[in-house]
Amino acid sequence: MAETRRRRRLSPERRRLLLQVGGLIVVVVLLLWGADFMARISAQTLLSRNIQDATGVEVPPEVDVQGTFFLPQLVRGSYSEVNVTTEGVTGSPLRIDRVESQLSDVQVPFHDVLVRDIRRVGVGRSEENLDLSYEDLNAYFAATGRRLTVAPGRAGTVRISGDLMIVNQTVPLSADATLSVEGDALRISPESLNTGSGSLDAASRLLLRNRLMLLVPLGTLPFGHQLTGARADSDGVHLTATGTDILIEP
Repeated sequence: MAETRRRRRLSPERRRLLLQVGGLIVVVVLLLWGADFMARISAQTLLSRNIQDATGVEVPPEVDVQGTFFLPQLVRGSYSEVNVTTEGVTGSPLRIDRVESQLSDVQVPFHDVLVRDIRRVGVGRSEENLDLSYEDLNAYFAATGRRLTVAPGRAGTVRISGDLMIVNQTVPLSADATLSVEGDALRISPESLNTGSGSLDAASRLLLRNRLMLLVPLGTLPFGHQLTGARADSDGVHLTATGTDILIEP
């Protein structure tokens, strides 16, 4: 029995060898983890610069490539999911305060990342959440010559107020309005109409209501512009959008 225990004991040389092998494995794992982390950061920075060049936003977008291991995605040139947060999107009189995008099937050639010069990015599908502030909406109306302001309304509606010219007279008015989407535009549709103490005939009220049916185009979205929904709260207007088969080029 004692002889068997002696045989099972590791010699100092074998113990040292096992410790060296274990240490080597740990070092290799740490090196691979470090390389994976640094490659992810580098690719995210390059993607951010590419998106900034393509959209013209002042603040570099925040890019987060998903997935436990990045290097296999890098070599394939295909990323399963990339989250992008873009602030201050312009390109028309309307400024979009914030866009949060979830991109799927993102194609970036390995060579472009290797030479740190991304020429184009392909996106299979995008899902976006957009935030429009009331301040930016009112600035848009002012820039397009409409003497209207929008503010939070009751139960998810917005409140439109301003002065409109009707039958050679300026009429102060306010209206509760609902939100919907139409193609690449936000539609604001008045429900109730209040003209203060002034009285208008039915034809004038109908004309006012039609003039308050507002379309706000949002063709400046960074990853496609098929709007799918809209809602309002005290902070502003929030929209959802989707896009497919998108090509981003600076």
